[in-house]
Amino acid sequence: MARGSLKKRYEGSWSIILDLGYQTDPKTGGRKRKQKWFTVRGTKRDAEAKLAKLLHQLNTHELVEPSKITFGEWLDQWVQLAIKPPAKRQRTYETYQGIIENHLKPHLGMIRLQELDVVHIERYYADSKLSQTTLELHHALISGALKAAQRKRFLKQNVAKLVDNKPHRPEGNEDAIEHCWNQDEARQFLATTKAFGPQPAAFYALALDTGARKGELCGLKWPNVDLSTRKVTIVEQLIKPGAEPVFGPPKRGKRTITITPETARLLKVHRKHQAELKMKNRNRYHDFGLVFAKEWEHMSKRWDTLGQPLQMNNLGQREFKKIIEKAKVRPIKFHGARHTNATLMLKAGVPVPVVSERLGHKGVEITMNIYQHVLPDMQEDAAAKLGAILF
Repeated sequence: MARGSLKKRYEGSWSIILDLGYQTDPKTGGRKRKQKWFTVRGTKRDAEAKLAKLLHQLNTHELVEPSKITFGEWLDQWVQLAIKPPAKRQRTYETYQGIIENHLKPHLGMIRLQELDVVHIERYYADSKLSQTTLELHHALISGALKAAQRKRFLKQNVAKLVDNKPHRPEGNEDAIEHCWNQDEARQFLATTKAFGPQPAAFYALALDTGARKGELCGLKWPNVDLSTRKVTIVEQLIKPGAEPVFGPPKRGKRTITITPETARLLKVHRKHQAELKMKNRNRYHDFGLVFAKEWEHMSKRWDTLGQPLQMNNLGQREFKKIIEKAKVRPIKFHGARHTNATLMLKAGVPVPVVSERLGHKGVEITMNIYQHVLPDMQEDAAAKLGAILF
């Protein structure tokens, strides 16, 4: 049991000394007494009450020492210790850093960690113009950081847990409904891609054929594509493009997807075109073995080089947008190709587990939750087919 004592400083001011036993001096190796001092103003009775409270907190491991560290400073420490690879994936680390630097620190970073209150967090959500889906991620980050601070005994409680009306993404998935083409739109888009060259034709065909994520497509390498068997194996994804690209494992591990004969044919045409480009520019082409890489039309900056990975953050704003405009189809964001792939497969009667496996979801429940708006149509189709059999 910890012990403590009082020492009068002057009239109306007392020092509380908590005796924490002995600790080893790292310099001398000897043992020395460890103490914590607190100052309290008031009567002796006030000081005795404070001493009793501190001893109780100390003995129950609830004592939190006063600290001037701000929430922003703690976020910087926490993201380096708990999120930076290898603790988490590189993309998770970069996403969290972006949220901290661009959103949390400008609005909440100057508040002392121990003074951060529920009202501060609730006001941040109320004033934000970000979507509920995005704010849900922000809340997970804030709560995770405060939970770690509580575990380190910088805080008595995680105030993020007390927030009313926590951000929640809408029921179902509005994104999967809004950013999704029907069969005619997908066909029209793919027909238009051929006018943009062999690589775009193959790239967007593979995107709609496999539902692969953007990073998986940009990180795909030829050794993982078998055109004779029409198998594409997702073993890594592009994390960071540039002269020295960074690759990492895909979100849910390795998976193999069978592609259509037409997509395989487009990939063969593209591979031949890419080989010719390499031969003509053998001294300039940086070959990373990528299926999709920068070509002459991507040389917009002086440091761009043939063969480098495609710029992931520009796919939706540049080429993809131009093809959509030329095809005269409804604008969707690039991730909508993944939604289109899943929706068309489900409407065609492909079993949910197969769709889930091709998409690389953690489980079928995720697929069913995102695309629950498609399931009623599948029920109607199933009933019609069963009726034809029975009656």
